[in-house]
Amino acid sequence: MTDVSVIAERDGNLVLLLIHNPRLRNALSAEILTQLRAALLKLRQDEEVGAVIIGSAVEGIFASGGNIRELHALGGSTDGLHFAELAQAAFKTVESFPRPVLAVINGYCLGAGAELAKAADIRIAADTAIFSSPQVGLGITAGLGGGQRLIRLCGTGHTKRLILTGERISAEDAWHLGLVEWIVPASELWDLAKAMARKLANKPRTALTLAKKALNYSSQANLKVGCAYEAAQFGQTCSTALWRDFRPDMARDDEQCD
Repeated sequence: MTDVSVIAERDGNLVLLLIHNPRLRNALSAEILTQLRAALLKLRQDEEVGAVIIGSAVEGIFASGGNIRELHALGGSTDGLHFAELAQAAFKTVESFPRPVLAVINGYCLGAGAELAKAADIRIAADTAIFSSPQVGLGITAGLGGGQRLIRLCGTGHTKRLILTGERISAEDAWHLGLVEWIVPASELWDLAKAMARKLANKPRTALTLAKKALNYSSQANLKVGCAYEAAQFGQTCSTALWRDFRPDMARDDEQCD
């Protein structure tokens, strides 16, 4: 294990990608972002992978933001743009990964770390987690796609408040705003995350992949276009062998529809 890395661990049909940069409290350097994207691109080719969990190998922290020294050394607007594009490519790879991606958040989730978490499909936070977007106070902006995703999660007003003020919020506040989907005691965080990931990983693969793709598309499209896209995806799933072999009497009462 190197001092700065993304550690990949296999757990059945789950893969855990763990950020490991203890000296800088898991600051997301260009090296870590590059490793994260490379790991996900490689996993896309592995049909055994049912879900991915992004978390931390450092106790009590998800990611403290970007690497401030590295960012401060950027030589002006062109270098800044290139770093933002590198980070956005990594986060887009998280968002577009064909299987579900869960972010498991324990402790500080700040700046670029929060932007990474927003790219996941589902965010599960320990009750001790702390969130913040402090970039404006540092003289920069949330330029890695996190502002766009935060608007879609929390709405324009809350997004402006969080990004313009840079205030820190608790896991409970994040849940009320829609920034995270679950909050649990820190001692139960990984058990719940793995249980949720396995539940998703064991669902029909084609339907799950297409559903995620449709939802990602629809979140960035107007209602009419989004509905048309969902209809096309639904038609595609109706042609799969799994659906053709399905019998209505196999459905539970809570799954029935006419």
